[in-house]
Amino acid sequence: MALLASCQSAAKAKDYVWTIKSPPRIEAESKLRFTVETTTAGGAQAREVPFIWKVDWVGIEGSHHQGYSFKEQSIRVKGAPGKATLRIFAQDPAGERVEVASSTIEVVGHPPAE
Repeated sequence: MALLASCQSAAKAKDYVWTIKSPPRIEAESKLRFTVETTTAGGAQAREVPFIWKVDWVGIEGSHHQGYSFKEQSIRVKGAPGKATLRIFAQDPAGERVEVASSTIEVVGHPPAE
């Protein structure tokens, strides 16, 4: 699916080094907050670079969202406790969506009430 056919935009994957800054664990019914940092091949920060992101939760496939580097993104936690996967997408030279970074996040349930 070409990105040009959608209203979301993403930078060229090869133009940047992509790094996700996210917590390793979050509680169910909370919010996942994360940032994506982009740098050039020379190591300089590149701010507000567009990308597409989604989170695949336990039992729920996520939908795509627009994001920009160095700006906090957030989403309410969905699905059951377990491992969720945050995926970042950009464009390949043909304009197709490709994954450029991912992070696994452990979703933990609330402790039982006493």
